[in-house]
Amino acid sequence: MKKHLYDGFIKPGKVFGNIYFVGTRPASTHIIDTGEGLILIDSGLPETLWIVLDNIRELGFSEKDIKVILMSHGHYDHAGATLDLVKLTCAKTYIGKDDFKMVNGQEDTSLAEIFGAKYTGAFTPDVLLSDGDIVTLGNTSVLCVSTPGHTDGTMSFFFNTTDGEKSYLAGMHGGVGTNTLTLDFLTKNGLPFENRKKYIDGINRIKDKKVEIFLGNHVKNNNTVEKLQRVAKGEKNAFLAPKEWKAFLEERIKNLRIIIEREDFMQNTIDMILKEKIIVIVRGIGSDKLLDFATAAYNGGIRLLECTFDATGNTSDEEIASNIKMLADHFEGKMLIGAGTVLTEKQVELTKNAGGKFIISPDTNKEVITKTKELGLVSIPGAFTPSEAVAAHNAGADFVKLFPITSMGSRYLKDIKAPLSHIRFLAVGGINADNMAEFLSVGACGFGIGSDIANKKLIEANNFAAIEESAKRYVKQIEIFENSK
Repeated sequence: MKKHLYDGFIKPGKVFGNIYFVGTRPASTHIIDTGEGLILIDSGLPETLWIVLDNIRELGFSEKDIKVILMSHGHYDHAGATLDLVKLTCAKTYIGKDDFKMVNGQEDTSLAEIFGAKYTGAFTPDVLLSDGDIVTLGNTSVLCVSTPGHTDGTMSFFFNTTDGEKSYLAGMHGGVGTNTLTLDFLTKNGLPFENRKKYIDGINRIKDKKVEIFLGNHVKNNNTVEKLQRVAKGEKNAFLAPKEWKAFLEERIKNLRIIIEREDFMQNTIDMILKEKIIVIVRGIGSDKLLDFATAAYNGGIRLLECTFDATGNTSDEEIASNIKMLADHFEGKMLIGAGTVLTEKQVELTKNAGGKFIISPDTNKEVITKTKELGLVSIPGAFTPSEAVAAHNAGADFVKLFPITSMGSRYLKDIKAPLSHIRFLAVGGINADNMAEFLSVGACGFGIGSDIANKKLIEANNFAAIEESAKRYVKQIEIFENSK
């Protein structure tokens, strides 16, 4: 049976001084014993609140001891259980002022859908935090620093804790996730790309703080589980790690920059496909003839080439990947090479490692699409029906290969494009130089062209001049159509 997302129990324990972990794997929750009640940081998921409450009790506290609830930001896994917790505790709630609309239900931006849930816990916070605010309870004063990016209202927290002999600075960044800073997320949600700069600027504001107790608002941030286990075995200073804070935050900036570079690269590939429109399909051409063929296609004006994997297994995936690498290396900066008939995640990885830039499949396979996007390649799955096309697009496809198209004709593409104008379609299967304009006129973004250019008889006869002329004929038709608009 598949493990349920909410089956995330972690044995609670002392972090350091007056700080305790009482959260779960999907959502961290900490409590601070101030001597006059508890400050709780992030209520977590509603579905796991019962675990948090049990953990609090196991440590000898009561939920009635909670006087303050600080939320690092308004997403479902950090603030989703707040309303229920307030009903039990009457605690005072605090959140960054710019996440107010998120938690009071004015905006549906809690990301509850990621957890297969619907946000029904809207509440009105007691205090809206601004940069530099200090929240004090008992012996603890928490400095709240605005670090937007992950959300507009993300707040990071800093406070002193002691082992009875020396005071140490504890710190938590309120939201280091880059999932809300991807091109896809920002575009779909109408958010400004300036959020990326805000994220980096926010980290730079706080990364040099002398944080010695690094608290993660997700357990993976600071290896919470492993450190709790070390504490349980008697290593009381497992969380005392002065170098971790800055190193972690610098790594998060690096991670975002990698994402941006990858997206820029992917956009360049998308732009190239939209501009050139013709992807030549290479199937069953031996490596001894492949370079000569590709050179002829390039001389004929082709700038996109697809080497297909062999579904029969007669040619190994590794051999196809070797061909992709040979072409990618030879035509670097001149022609983009991708893979076709990609049916498995392993084939995506082989293509990436070989220098391929795009992945084309005959079907819509969510796992293949996800792996393609994860590795920074352009995704072009195959579909035939509107439902398949929408599923491919929703899974992250950059283009959808409508295949086989000629069995239905250009009218079919026109009819599909009417309600699905947001999806970029490539027409594949039976396309030739004579009917390209017909498909372009009804919305095709480009084509996959096979044996009309990759003609095996011409290749076997070493008649690469004829292949070059065939390629020129196709390219010329694109030019004529573009000039006629």
